[in-house]
Parts: sequence; structure tokens; C-alpha cells
Amino acid sequence: MPIARMQKMSVLAPLDAGEELVNKLHRMGAVHLVELDLDGGGAEADIGVKPFEPETRQLRLALARTEFILQLFERFEEAKTGLISGFLQQKVHLTLEEFLAVEGEIELPGLYHELEDLDIELRKVESDISRLEGDLEILDPWKELDYPLGLAYGLGTVDLHLGVLPHQHLADWEREMESRCPLSVFETIERRAERAFLAAAVHRDDAAEFASLASEFELEHVELGDREGTVSEEFSLSKEKLEAARERRRELEESIKARFPLKPKLLALKEYLENLLQKEEVKGKFLHTPRTVALQGWVEEGRREEIRQGLEELGHPLEVDFEPPGESEVVPTLLVNRRRIKPAETLINLFGLPGMSETDPTPFVAPFFILFFGMCIGDVGYGVILTLAFWLAMKKLDVSDNARRFFRLFMYCGMATILVGIFTRGYFGIEGDSLPGFLKFPGTLDILNDPIPIMLVCAALGLIHISIGVAIEMYDNMRHNSVWLGFCEQGTTLLLWLGIAVMAVGAGVKVEALRSAGTFIALAGVAGVIFLSNVASRSLAGKFFGGLYNMYGLLASTIGDVASYLRLYALGLATVAIGSVVNRMAAMTLGIPILGVVFLAVILLGGHAFNLAINFLSAFVHPLRLQYVEFFGKFYEDGGEPFAPLSLRTNRVVIEDR
Repeated sequence: MPIARMQKMSVLAPLDAGEELVNKLHRMGAVHLVELDLDGGGAEADIGVKPFEPETRQLRLALARTEFILQLFERFEEAKTGLISGFLQQKVHLTLEEFLAVEGEIELPGLYHELEDLDIELRKVESDISRLEGDLEILDPWKELDYPLGLAYGLGTVDLHLGVLPHQHLADWEREMESRCPLSVFETIERRAERAFLAAAVHRDDAAEFASLASEFELEHVELGDREGTVSEEFSLSKEKLEAARERRRELEESIKARFPLKPKLLALKEYLENLLQKEEVKGKFLHTPRTVALQGWVEEGRREEIRQGLEELGHPLEVDFEPPGESEVVPTLLVNRRRIKPAETLINLFGLPGMSETDPTPFVAPFFILFFGMCIGDVGYGVILTLAFWLAMKKLDVSDNARRFFRLFMYCGMATILVGIFTRGYFGIEGDSLPGFLKFPGTLDILNDPIPIMLVCAALGLIHISIGVAIEMYDNMRHNSVWLGFCEQGTTLLLWLGIAVMAVGAGVKVEALRSAGTFIALAGVAGVIFLSNVASRSLAGKFFGGLYNMYGLLASTIGDVASYLRLYALGLATVAIGSVVNRMAAMTLGIPILGVVFLAVILLGGHAFNLAINFLSAFVHPLRLQYVEFFGKFYEDGGEPFAPLSLRTNRVVIEDR
């Protein structure tokens, strides 16, 4: 199966060749390095073996500075809107020589300190703007108070009090002020949104009573701070300062934006520094003596000679050894599938890679996921849209290879949607009675009016799908244990399912001999499950009663698993039903004069776009669940460590050959 066979590589080299060795391995991109250690701490001290201590401080500092500048740029870039724009990232296309030379093209410390100073000043200006906007909001209702605040707060026997009162309490407040604070006066400065803004000159003799009155009416006190002029003057002064601060903010932002042309180089520099850091950190997996360096890693079996020859080109005396993995060693997993199947590896990575002793499920996941996706939508029109959209995305969008493989997977799903739509009469939700005769050829199914056949198809596909899962488990069991054990534990289950399938076909086509043969096969499967499926048990009673329990569990789980595949019918039905409702709603607008055609177009475009979007999400999630739960549950155990060789790694940078 397509999991690359691995070999353990060990290298012993002169100490002064360590840097060249790392650079060579990085360029070849073929060795998954592992941490090399010696058994027993004392032995290391005796022979002078020490781990490398990589120096990464300066690289991390440069990387942090680069990330700061890029984050600063992103704060002032125009926000991208839309699903596609939000998904895409700016790519930088460089040759390998240009990428390796990018560090010398930017004077990073000077640029960093310049932009750091601009950022510090900008944050201070933004703080001032926020404070001044708050001041204006506070001062605005009091602009009609024309007495200088510096004098108002400095009177001898009278104190100025400002407050806000609910408008409905104003009459009661005025009456109480006259009776309880006869030596004091107040004025309504402004009325806004059911609130009255009051200024009261309170005599010292009325101070206690005024405080009591303010508490009773829940007067909201306002402080205007240490200000000298009138409120109107202070408002104008704050407004001038605010405009000046906003202008300074614009100047600072323009100064930052003036450096935007450097962003492509900075993106490249960031990934260049990340690769340098990767090479430096990997040295921590090496061991060295005063004269030698040792490293260890995993390589693909088919690339051994290529790697050996590449290392010999360094011109240093090297000792390079390869050996197969031991039974207890954790070997990294590398999936190697054909180009048309490779896009489905994304689905495996989402769940978790298989271990080296397992079977790669990608060749089985790919066709079933694509078919199940097509069944969940099952519409020729929607399939054409999906196929063209993802084909154009692959050709026109500047995306990574992983994203392009994902687009290719969904292009295949669009093709499957077209095929399923042809056989289920799905054409933009048009009801079967309205379709021309040539689209209803023999063999096609009416999913809306005759659901039983498509439900049987879904159940049959489910049984086939989980049978393949059990067969894979049987294959792995036979490889690692014994042929007999594989047949007893999984083969008997397959025999039972085969008998049921043959019996069902015989009943369907009304061939008695076929039905009888299926019955005998099924009975043989039942006997096999009961008497053989628990063959590992030591006692006869354990074998028998364990087999009975296995039989019960098998029947219950099979019914539940197969029933899960009926969701394919339900989702396909939902697509057709929603499309049909959209078409009926659109048809109802045709009688509207003049605007009827406009309404028709809006409902059709909007309704079918919604139908496609919501069912696209369902068609991704539910077939994926069938893979992860029903299919993987029969045989799969994730936990494989991904094969991650020391290599040139880029995300936003595209290395081109020119």
C-alpha cells in the first residue's frame, strides 16, 4: 500500500563539516532528523560526547523584528472582503537565488527602529485623540454656560455644581430648590434625549440641603476639570487639538504606508529567517565530540543512494549507514499516492496519519468521499458550477500546492455531482414531470417521488464501504498475526455480509437458486461468527459465548452503520426540495407587471446560490463523517508521526525556476 518504506540513516562526520552537512541536508530535503542520544548519561561524560547547543538568539530577534513590521503594515492595509479574498494570502514569487539573497537587501535594524518610533508616537497620538474626543463629548452639552470656569470654581461663598437630571423630574426639582435652598439658584443649560443639564450656584449655607436634594433626585454630578475659559472656549480649544492630533495621525500613517513596497521583501525575509532558524535548531538533535559530529534520521528507502552520493559530494570523510527500522521504533509516515488520488490525502491529514504498520486508506477514501459528496447534492447544474469554479480557482488563483490539491478534490466532487444528477434527474431543482423525456431515460431515479430505490442504493453502498474497512483490517491482521486469525475475526463477518448481499440480489431478480445460495453463505457466516470470531479465547465456553456476543454486536452495529448512510439520500432530497421551492417562488412573480422579471432573476439567483452554499457545507461534513466514524471505525488507528524532512519550507514565498 502507498506508505513509503523508511530506512534509518546514521552519519558520522568531522566536526568542522557540521555546518556544510546541515546545509546539504537542507537543500536535499530528504532526511527526517531525530534527536540522537546515547544510553546512559555517564558514558557521554567518559568519551566526551555532548549535544550541540544551537545559537538562536540573534535569529529569533531578527524574526521578531520582521514579524513586528509585517503586523504593523497589516494594521493599515485595506481590509479584504469576501470569501475568496479573505482566504487568499499575498504570494511572493522569487527564484532560489533571489530568496537566498533577500537578507542583504533590507537593513532590518534601522527599518525596525524607525517604524518602532513611528508606532510609539502613533499610539500616543491615538491615546490623545481618544481623550480629546471624550472631552468634547463631555463639554458639548455645556457650551451655553458662558461664565469662565476658572472664576466659577473660585467664588468665596458660592460653589458651582453641574449635573444631569431626568427631564421628567425637572418641575419637582425646581419646586424643591425654591423651598429648601432659598439662597441658591440654578439654570437649565441644555435639554437632550429626556435629560436636563443643570448648572447651580449653591450658597455655602445651602450646601448640606443641596447635597440631600441631589441624592433624593439622583442628580448625576459632572466635573469639567481644571479649565480656565468658558465652556465654549474650552470646546473650541479641544476641537483644535483634536484636529491637530488627527492630522498628525494621518501623517504618521502615511509615513508607515510609504514603507509598504518593502512588504514582499519582508515576507520573503521572514521565511528566510525561519529556514535559518530551522537549520540552527536541528543542530540540537546532533551529538559531537571534540572532533566528530553524529546525526540520525529517517529517509525513504528508494532515496538511499541519492542521499549517500549527495553527502559524499561534500568532500569530507563521512560514515553513512542505513538500516531497517526496529520493531519498537516509531517510524514517520509518508503517504505516496498517485496524482489523481493525492488530493484526498488532505482528508487523511485532517484525521491523523496511519502508522507504518497500517494500510493507507487514501485510495479507498478518495472514490467514496467524492461519490458521497456527489450524492449529497446530486444536481447537474450545481455540479457544473462547482467543477468550473474549482477548475478556475486552480488555474487562476495564486495559492499554495496544498490549496490547489484541495481545489482539485472539489473539482472531482463537482464531476461526481454531475454524474449523480444525471441518474437522479437533478437539474436546478426542476421537478421530474417538467423534464424532457430524454433526461428520464431508463435507469434514472426520481428521488423526490420514488425514494425507495435510492435509499436501497445508499444502504448497499454503506454495506460495501464498511465491508472494505473490515477487509482492510483482515488484511492487516493476516500480515501481522496469521491468515487463520484474520479469517476468523474479520473473514467470517465478510462471509455473513456477502451471503446477505447475494440473498438480497436473488430475491430482487427473482432467481431462487441465487437466493438459496445467499442463504447458505449467510448461515455459514453466522456459524463462523459464533464459533470462530472469538478464537483467541482459551476455553470452549469462552469461544462460544464470546462468539454469540460478537454476533449480537455485529447485527446491532451493522444496522446502525448502514442506516447512517441513508443521510446521503436525505441530503440529496434536501437539495432537490429546496431547489424546487425556489423555482416555485420565482414562478409566482411572473404575474407581477414590469418588475416580475427582476424578482424572478433575484429569487432564482439568490435561492439557488443559497441552496448550493448550504448543501456544499453539508456535502463536505457528512461524507467526511461517514469516512471517519463508520469506515475508519472498522480498521483505522491514527497516531502516525508525519515525515517532516529538513528542507526549504515556505508559505507565502513561491520559489520559481526561471
